[in-house]
Amino acid sequence: MATLVKKIQLSWWDRLYFPSVLKGMWITWGHFIRQILTPTSKRFTIQYPEMKKEMPEGYRGLHELKQFEDGSIKCVACFMCQEACPARCITIEAEEFSDLNFTQGFEEKRPKVFKIDMLRCIYCGMCEEACPKDAIWLRKDYELAAYDRLSLNYGKWDLMNTYADTDGKPIQTESSELPPSPPRNFVTM
Repeated sequence: MATLVKKIQLSWWDRLYFPSVLKGMWITWGHFIRQILTPTSKRFTIQYPEMKKEMPEGYRGLHELKQFEDGSIKCVACFMCQEACPARCITIEAEEFSDLNFTQGFEEKRPKVFKIDMLRCIYCGMCEEACPKDAIWLRKDYELAAYDRLSLNYGKWDLMNTYADTDGKPIQTESSELPPSPPRNFVTM
């Protein structure tokens, strides 16, 4: 089943190519003038560092590990986000901690190591959906740049401080002691 392709013979006017170049230059010049005369707020081109594009509802950007009001991490190291991730970019190592006054003898967990390789992440939101404690969120920030690959491996402290300054929260560091768990009200009999 062969398909016959008809060969088109160009006229002498089409073979000059000069009219086509002039037509393209005319279109380009028209776009240039239209862009110059349009007010800045209505232009199609965004002046990037000064103006930022408003992202639509449901956009998934950089990750954030949420914290309680007292600064302790919400993550309980249940590994559900690690298992739900199709790109296998999340790595979690758990550590146990407990205060017998609060936990009544049951050991609790929190992440000792929580890493996300942002180069492997496909920003699908499966980790956010799988988290039972609402500890990981994907926010609307899309600015992600680095000079080397290793700096895009975000650790626990990087993820906790992703939006600390924009949310008005203090920046957490490894040297700062986090409270072991949020205070609970137990009824004693």
